[in-house]
Amino acid sequence: MLKLIQSEWRLLLFGFLMTFWSSPGQTFFISLFSGEIRADLNLSDGQFGAVYSLATLLSAIVMIWSGTLLDRIDLKKFALSTVFGLAAGCVLMSFSAGIISLFISLFMMRQMGQGLMFITSTTAVVRYLDASKGKSTALAGMGYAVSEAVMPSLVVALILWLGWRQSWQVTAIVLMLFMLPAIVYLLHRHRLRHEQYLHQLMSDDDNKTRVDKRRQWTRAEVIRDKHFYLFAPGLMSQPLMFTGFIFHQIHLVESRGWSLVAWASLFFMYALVSVATKFVTGFWVDRFGAVRCLPFIGLPMCLGLLILASTSGLFWGGMFLALTGVTVGFQSTVSAPFWAEMYGSKHLGAIKSLGAALMVFCTAVSPILFGWLIDIKISIETLALASALYMLATSLLAYYAYRQRNC
Repeated sequence: MLKLIQSEWRLLLFGFLMTFWSSPGQTFFISLFSGEIRADLNLSDGQFGAVYSLATLLSAIVMIWSGTLLDRIDLKKFALSTVFGLAAGCVLMSFSAGIISLFISLFMMRQMGQGLMFITSTTAVVRYLDASKGKSTALAGMGYAVSEAVMPSLVVALILWLGWRQSWQVTAIVLMLFMLPAIVYLLHRHRLRHEQYLHQLMSDDDNKTRVDKRRQWTRAEVIRDKHFYLFAPGLMSQPLMFTGFIFHQIHLVESRGWSLVAWASLFFMYALVSVATKFVTGFWVDRFGAVRCLPFIGLPMCLGLLILASTSGLFWGGMFLALTGVTVGFQSTVSAPFWAEMYGSKHLGAIKSLGAALMVFCTAVSPILFGWLIDIKISIETLALASALYMLATSLLAYYAYRQRNC
């Protein structure tokens, strides 16, 4: 691990920062503003969830195309453009006065932050550090875990100090001032690395046989692969359920009578668990393979949801977050190597954009679904129990796919 960091610290730090600063487009960040946004724009939980879900759904559709650009555009230019887009979305959010401007700003932040910044980070480290893709993904993915640890408390404090609109403006300014020079510096000699990667890929193609397990699949071929449809639900169950609960975390906190400040402070513990899981999973992926690990992703969060369904104390809320952190760390480390291990790295941007589009689609469905269920008075306990059963079912389906693939 230390040798990897010493030799590849620039690319790993680039991946870390891209995942860290994807946070303004992530559900856990945006949802902290939900109370103020709903009050200011006179929206219910279900109405805000509908706008958020539609913006996220459009982002998923567009991402099927936009993610493929990563295979054709220089990494530095792509990363800089994505940061510009995310900052613009934050600024537009600060001036939102109605549903239309709210929708556009949410679309921009979801497309650039949750989607393209995350795809850029994971694709870069998996594509160029293939021999250590598990550990590399874990190290780069720590940025997201660190942002989950520090951002909730900072955002709550910033909102209390400046108000929600000014907080978005500060976020955009800091994002631009920090990330633009960092990208230019860290990817200074990246073009040479990319040329070496293409040369190696051509050499591999020249030596390939019909039974070569490193076949470079196209996205069209992936769509026709039956295993894709068996593995995908297990890979997407965590984003689906986690987004639903975190997007409506204000309702969760209020329904349980918890302090929002105390709840926000628990995210530091959640992030520590997620980071620790990333390290362990990184070694497992490099040793056993991502495909073999995938069926176990959802089980910790499944247990956490059962705890949430049967208890009401803040301590048990912390246990739910901790077990969710295990699943989030597991999923974020396994997902990118999974696509490369199953389908190769030559068309990884296009393939990951398909996976990311499915993930974003899941995060589009859950806010509106959970918001509607909350509006019709379905309890948090019932939602948690149903979600746990769903995650268990997808884990069993992924295990079946793994056994069938290796028979």
